[in-house]
Amino acid sequence: MANEYSDRLQQVRLWGKILGTERDYYVAEGVMDAGAEDEQAEGADPRGSGVNKNVYFVCNGPLDEWKQLPDCRPEDILNARSIKMNFTGDLDRQFFTNPSFFDTERVYLRAQIARISHSTTLIPRGLFRLTEDNPRDIEENTPEEDEPMKIPTVRDMGDASMWCHYTPSILKQGRLQHAEGQPLDGEEDVEAEELQRREIAKDPWEARLKPISSDAKTRGGTPAWVVRSHNTHNSF
Repeated sequence: MANEYSDRLQQVRLWGKILGTERDYYVAEGVMDAGAEDEQAEGADPRGSGVNKNVYFVCNGPLDEWKQLPDCRPEDILNARSIKMNFTGDLDRQFFTNPSFFDTERVYLRAQIARISHSTTLIPRGLFRLTEDNPRDIEENTPEEDEPMKIPTVRDMGDASMWCHYTPSILKQGRLQHAEGQPLDGEEDVEAEELQRREIAKDPWEARLKPISSDAKTRGGTPAWVVRSHNTHNSF
């Protein structure tokens, strides 16, 4: 990673690779402190929280310079959900779409990375559990001292119900936490708790640690996930 980020990066890992029509993207995910010179995008979650908990860097080849992607805004998520475009590998490429998308590929790429990360990060069932205080928070599910840890078999892990979503889902409004509710026309002195209740009712959270077997089917009735196991045999 470039020297300009090394002093602020706490951890970094290879996130994956995204194919483009002209060049591909190698994507790295990291945790980085916000610098004093960083500009906070209007309406975006602060660095280190929400969909901006992690920062992302991309390059077109292993020996190329890594470039940091911008923080993600709710409107970027909404736009990314409404259009379908192939990546080109050019971060500065301007998109021309219907519905209109008035931004560059780097913004679209960052939004799609957020959507992928929050929809497809999975863990085995039982590894974490919901906290007693807040069903939106999770904690490690450590066994009692006198209780042996049950290790699932390969056959067990071949069942879709054994895999759960780890990261919280993104709301329809493009963020992890509901925006502050606004009173209706003519309403006065509406308590904040009531406004928040209305926002949650309009855009409810997905349950944390939801098994992938409970995910809605795709268009045409195909399951959202298919789990397969493969036996390998070495022959000499």
